[in-house]
Amino acid sequence: MEEIGLMPSNTGALGGKQTGQQMTHYILPGALFEQVCLKLLDKGWKLDWHVAFERKRLGDTEAALVGGTKVSKTKFKCPGCAQNAWAKPAANLVCGCCGISMETAKISAGSCS
Repeated sequence: MEEIGLMPSNTGALGGKQTGQQMTHYILPGALFEQVCLKLLDKGWKLDWHVAFERKRLGDTEAALVGGTKVSKTKFKCPGCAQNAWAKPAANLVCGCCGISMETAKISAGSCS
């Protein structure tokens, strides 16, 4: 990790232990990881974590894997009226009230899925 500019830390900050069972990291300023990230961001690249599913082809249907568990349905939300719907991860839904394309909804860690 250090070779590419990510410093292991049990606190996620400078001065944290570099080994342990509950680890995270922080980005080393000016190192390779930060340089590459800045180049990607300059090109307009972005990562939407709430829709970053690992997709697998299972026959004719797609399934998303979240934490190693197959998820057959995904929560969608209308950006106009906040109407919710559940469908397959690859669905293209349009709100029946607003006629607006629905977006994959962020699900908080404590909510049911």
